Amino acid sequence: MATINKHIVYEDLYDFWLYALKESNAYNKSSRKYSDEWNGNVTWQEAKKLALRGWQKGLEEVKKYQTVISPQITEKVIRPHQIYSVAGYNVDVGRYMSNDPECFMSREYRVDNSPGRVFTLVCSISFSAAINPQTIIQRGAIICALVDAIEYAGHRAEVICNWSVSRYSDDSSRTGKRKESGWLEIDSTIKKANQPLEMIELAFCLAHPAMLRRVLFSVAEIEGWSDFAYAYGYPAEATNKGDLYISEIFSGMIPDQQAIDWVLNQLKSLNIEIKQNVL
Repeated sequence: MATINKHIVYEDLYDFWLYALKESNAYNKSSRKYSDEWNGNVTWQEAKKLALRGWQKGLEEVKKYQTVISPQITEKVIRPHQIYSVAGYNVDVGRYMSNDPECFMSREYRVDNSPGRVFTLVCSISFSAAINPQTIIQRGAIICALVDAIEYAGHRAEVICNWSVSRYSDDSSRTGKRKESGWLEIDSTIKKANQPLEMIELAFCLAHPAMLRRVLFSVAEIEGWSDFAYAYGYPAEATNKGDLYISEIFSGMIPDQQAIDWVLNQLKSLNIEIKQNVL
């Protein structure tokens, strides 16, 4: 069999589903095998429904972090602004002495949005087989909360779901320096910068084990990779890392506070202001 070296990019999530959910002639088809905890306890047909409709239960995991993180973002808050008018609570003496009719001062409260920036987040879901489903769910929920926080602060987020695998396990292969020896990479834009945040879609793409172990395995089968690389290959680094590249955050479950601190640190790295000493 000829060496496979492919980097496939999908700019639209719906187009990606049409591609990924097709049938294939692969011999190794783990995407269609029996369901168990490892692939999220969903069959292939159930995984397809979640892909197209979103993962409602995943929102519960995301909200757990949103409720703590959102109040700590200071770039979109209600702030008092001093205005001048013909009536008010205090007099500006300088304006009064110069016969300015708008010499009275009062306050109005406005929602301040920071100057909107666009951030591209590249989120790797190149997990090894040893990563348990609970870790995938927690990690994905944290990333969803991060995306929500960026947009809550008045910015826009483009989110790319990345799966990169190499045929061999050495560092040169897994960092993309030997792609000619065997490489498969899929970039799918799961949220465009100008699209509203559909958390139910992000929750499935980033937090459900079936996104990798059903849907993306199906891609590997369509492309012939599952019959080319042993056990679907080795987790590898994304080629294009955007403004923020989220690789494997951790290899096991961590305390919620540690997860929240990670989100806040990522926001700081993007120069999004955070309230101090809130928790």
